[in-house]
Amino acid sequence: MHLKRRKAAVRPVRRLHERKGEPPIKDTTPKTPPLAQFGELIGMDEALERLKTTRSTFYRLLRSGKLKGMKVGRQWRFELREIERFLKGEAPHIDVHGNLEPLIAALEDELQAVERPAMGLPADTDVQRTVSLMIELALALDASDIHLAPHVSADDQEAVAALRYRVTGVLQPVAEMDVRLLPALVEQWKILACCDTHDCRPQEGRITFTYGDDGERVDGRVGFLPTGLGESVTARLFRRKGAVLSLDSIPYAEADAQRLRQALRAPWGLIVVTGPAGCGKTTVLYSCLREIAEPGLKVSTIEDPIEMHFPWVVQTQIDAKNGLTYPAALRAVLRSDPDVIVLGEVRDPETLDMALRAAVEGHLVLTTFHCTDAASVLQRMVEMGAEPFAVSEATRLVMAQRLVRVLCTECSTKAKPPKTELDAAAAWARAGGLDWQGLAKEFKKPVGCDACRQMGFKGRTTIAETLEVTPAIAETLRKGASVEELCAAAVAEGMTTMAADGVRRAAAGETTLAEVMRILPSSAFANPRG
Repeated sequence: MHLKRRKAAVRPVRRLHERKGEPPIKDTTPKTPPLAQFGELIGMDEALERLKTTRSTFYRLLRSGKLKGMKVGRQWRFELREIERFLKGEAPHIDVHGNLEPLIAALEDELQAVERPAMGLPADTDVQRTVSLMIELALALDASDIHLAPHVSADDQEAVAALRYRVTGVLQPVAEMDVRLLPALVEQWKILACCDTHDCRPQEGRITFTYGDDGERVDGRVGFLPTGLGESVTARLFRRKGAVLSLDSIPYAEADAQRLRQALRAPWGLIVVTGPAGCGKTTVLYSCLREIAEPGLKVSTIEDPIEMHFPWVVQTQIDAKNGLTYPAALRAVLRSDPDVIVLGEVRDPETLDMALRAAVEGHLVLTTFHCTDAASVLQRMVEMGAEPFAVSEATRLVMAQRLVRVLCTECSTKAKPPKTELDAAAAWARAGGLDWQGLAKEFKKPVGCDACRQMGFKGRTTIAETLEVTPAIAETLRKGASVEELCAAAVAEGMTTMAADGVRRAAAGETTLAEVMRILPSSAFANPRG
């Protein structure tokens, strides 16, 4: 059965550029500039000598944008005129081919619309002010990502730069601007992220700053990607204040939370969290760390990258360029007497084999996979070369989850779904281990208001399934069962599937059946096994 997807109502995109009477757009295709176009270049040591400062202070000046440099190979190089300019007290010069005032005004209007005045992050120029406002608006909207990228407009097929924010998992357009403003904005993002402003190849950097009256710390990972129309910027923000780092704060069904905690109390075994990117796998692993880390246990993690540091946890950052891959790091960790090992991800058969052996040799191992559901993880491990006996012996629990949007409590209204939808939901519930008859059915629909920016949804919640590897499931796996057979065996052992959990959420008026279908793979509904 097909449910028609409801298109969320959003505010109109602010178009901040006019084409009439303007000169043609210049070709902004990124090219690596030849060194000949720069003035005299000096190295880091000579720059430090001229500035009479320390290396750490010098890096802070680079990060703040007060100094500009470039990387040649692995070495930093600086224009002598840039050093002299700084010594004279002059600000760095960034060419802006256009007027940023309309964009600044639009961002300030958006902040006022959500009743959040600009906090005034440090900014001395219009370019710095614009990027600061982009970040402040993201924090005000509780956005997870900022997207600034060029594309071709739908009406006149001319290049424009679009600013969008990912809010509750969905991209929301905020403004379109003249593409000629993009290079200066990208350069400022690179300065904040300590990236090479002269390198137009893919780069990644990090930003850290405090925000608000209470000095909330915000971390960000910023990626730069060359495109045919210019460079794009993607910034993912991590807020310490609002981060969910407790299993009590994750709204699992009671049975799912109980199975996970029971597995965490085991002295050995493998626990796997699965799902697509952005479904909260890292949040679950970090919440588990909070649950189990203590002075009496040696807890080691292997991550790429490390998003947050924890007490009583030894955390290792993957560095593939220098040979520190997941297998190499895991071998080193196993020689350091760990009780608990957290692997950011299992990517190859070698890492999987080592993780399974570690789990049966007395270590509690937590990791993630990219699979559609819990049963698929067991089959994927076998397909990667692991013996079914080893998988069933080592694995204690597999948890699969998704994040679905929550209906806005200010504007959502009661609504009775069509009979066809109710019949389908009943089938998903029964096949997925959910008592359909015992559900309190209070279905609602989205409307849209100022509180939710006319989206009808505000925030997200979790739908999940936990497959506990019982003796019956272990026997089914050793017989070479399919994913469907493994899922049916898990339901018989007490598992509630994600589809059934989604139905439960919709029936409680937290979300909609259409939203659950948008998030889950179509196979979860085509075959009513859940």
